Amino acid sequence: MKKIRWGIVGAARIVDRMLPTIANSVNGELIAIGSRRPGAAKACLIKNAPELEDQAQTFDGFDPVINHERVDAIYIPLANQEHTQVALKAIRAKKHVLIEKPIAMKITEVETLFQEAERHSVKLMEGFMYVFHPQFDRIKNIIQSNILGEVNYAHSMFSFPIQPARFYRINRAIKDGGGALWDIGPYAIHTLRQCFKENPVRVYAQSKLNEHGADISTTGILDFGHSKRATFDISFECTRRSEFEVFGPNGRAKCPTVWQPENMTAKILFSTEKSGAQEEIVPQANHFELEFKHFNEAILKNLNPKVNAEDSLVNVRTLVALQKSIESSEWINL
Repeated sequence: MKKIRWGIVGAARIVDRMLPTIANSVNGELIAIGSRRPGAAKACLIKNAPELEDQAQTFDGFDPVINHERVDAIYIPLANQEHTQVALKAIRAKKHVLIEKPIAMKITEVETLFQEAERHSVKLMEGFMYVFHPQFDRIKNIIQSNILGEVNYAHSMFSFPIQPARFYRINRAIKDGGGALWDIGPYAIHTLRQCFKENPVRVYAQSKLNEHGADISTTGILDFGHSKRATFDISFECTRRSEFEVFGPNGRAKCPTVWQPENMTAKILFSTEKSGAQEEIVPQANHFELEFKHFNEAILKNLNPKVNAEDSLVNVRTLVALQKSIESSEWINL
C-alpha cells in the first residue's frame, strides 16, 4: 500500500504526541524531522520513536526537511506567527501541508496559502483534530436532525491553568500571536461556528491582559444575525475545560469534552421537550490518528480535506475581528 512520506518542522511539545501518530499511521510514514535548536530533532525522535532512529533522518534546520526529495508532506507545529512563511516555502517545494491551528494570523495570509496550494497542486489543511472524532459527527447529526429546532444560541468554554513550562505561549502581545485568543481561541470559535448555518456578522470581546499584552482570559459574543448568537470563554487561569453546548427552541445538546482522550469513551448529552434528558456513549477513538489518516487519504485519492479553505478563512476572519474588538472595546463587523 502506498504511503504518504512525512517531514516535521519543529520539535514543539505537541510533536511528542504527533510524531508517533505520523510514524504509526496506516497510510503514512515518518521520513525526517528538523529543528532550529541543535540536537533537538534527534532527541525528539529518540524520545518518541526510538525504533526509527536508523530510518528517519534528523536535521538542525527546516530547509533540509522541506526540500527532502523523499518527503511528500510537511507537518507544521510552530508558533502561531511563524506558520505562513514556513508553509509557503513547503508549498512552493510542492509538499502537501498540515498546519496546526491557527493556519495563519492574517486574512490575506490565509488567502495566499490556499491560492499557492492550488497553484502548486498540493493539499493544505488546518489541524482541527477534534472534527475527526466520531463524537463531532454525532453532534452535527443531532443539530442537522432539527430535533432541537432552529439553533439560536451556542456557548463554548476552553481553558487550562497554564504552567511555567508553557509561559512561552504568553510572552508576547496578542498581535504577535501570544495569549489565549490565538492559542485556544481557534477551537472556541470553530466549535461555535459548526452549530450554525450562517457565518458571524459582528463580534465583541473583552480580555484580561498580562504585562506582555497577551490575553490570559477572554470572553466574547458572536452575532450570527437573525437573532442568533453565541458566547465563548477562554482562559489560562481556569480549570481544564473543552466543551460546547448548542440550544434551540425544542432542546439542547452538549459536548462535555472536545479534546477527547483516546483511551476514554466520549459522552454526548442532549434533551428535548419530547424525550427529556438523554445520554449517548461514543466509542473510543484517537482523533489525531483519524486526522492523519484522513489527510493522507485526501492526498492519495485527490479528495478535498474536511477542513477546507472557506472554513479556515472564516475562522481566521472571526479571530482577527475579535482581536480588533479587544483592542478597541467596540463591536467589529465582519
